[in-house]
Formats: sequence, structure tokens, C-alpha cells
Amino acid sequence: MKNESLENFLIDEMKIVFKYLIKIGVNKEDVEDIIQDTICKAIVNIDAIDEEKISSWLFKVSINSYYNLYNKRKRQRKKKEELRESDIVNLCNHLLTEEYVISKERKHYVHKVLSSINPSYRNLLILKYFMDLSYKEISKLIDISEGNVKTYLYRARKEFKKEWEALKYEG
Repeated sequence: MKNESLENFLIDEMKIVFKYLIKIGVNKEDVEDIIQDTICKAIVNIDAIDEEKISSWLFKVSINSYYNLYNKRKRQRKKKEELRESDIVNLCNHLLTEEYVISKERKHYVHKVLSSINPSYRNLLILKYFMDLSYKEISKLIDISEGNVKTYLYRARKEFKKEWEALKYEG
């Protein structure tokens, strides 16, 4: 690839990764760091990456960077599991409307169900329903056939529904 076309290609591919990371709840600053790190790794390893699989390589490197960051922060949070007074004051000062509470509750349950299912299914559901990617785009991004994407999405929806129903009966 020529340098200019490589640059444009990387920018286009990383836009999708950027949107995905934002959709799964990564803050913008962390996403920017992950994207920058991934592009640097791609440039350093460009000769070793199969041209046909560069999209999936970029996606996997980005996701792995996110998982590493998430796990590092999770360990740090465990060390600081005390509630700060300022957090309590902020929570008390925040006026909660009925609509806001219902919306937050629904998001909480969806997030809870998503976090309880198989991570690969969770990723597929996010790519399809939160990012509105087509089967073809998902197929290209994670480097599996469109038929497998459809099959795995069917299984993911089935598992999500099962967990949703179980959660509904708990509450």
C-alpha cells in the first residue's frame, strides 16, 4: 500500500473501532489512546500483517488494549473500594426525574445481561445492534464468514433472551 492510501485506510478502519469502543462504554480519552497505540503498532508491524486481514488485526489489537486497560483499572479500583463523601454529595444533589430513573434502570438491566453472556456474543450484539453494522461489515471486522456471523448472532440473541427472562423473574 502506498503511504497516503495506508493512512486513509487506517483512519477509516479506526473510525469503526472508535465507535465500537465508545459504544461499549470506554471514555473518549482512553479510546483516543487505544487508537493511537493501535495505529503505532500497525505501522511498526505493517510488513508482518496479512493485507487481507488488517481490519480484523486492528480490531483485535484495539480490543486487547482495551481489555488490558480495563483489567489494570479494575485492580486499581479494588484497592480503593471506599465511597468518597463527594460522590455521596453529588448523588444527593442530582435531581432524578422518573424518565431518567426508568431509562437508567433499563440501561442497567441491558448492561447487566450483556455482561453476563459470552463475551464473543456480547461483542457481536454490540456491533450489530448498537453500532448498526451489517453482517458483511461484522464479517470483515472480526474475520469470519457472513454465515457464521448470522449463526453466532442467532445464538447471541437466544442467550441474551434467556438471561433477560431470568433477570426479569429475579426482580
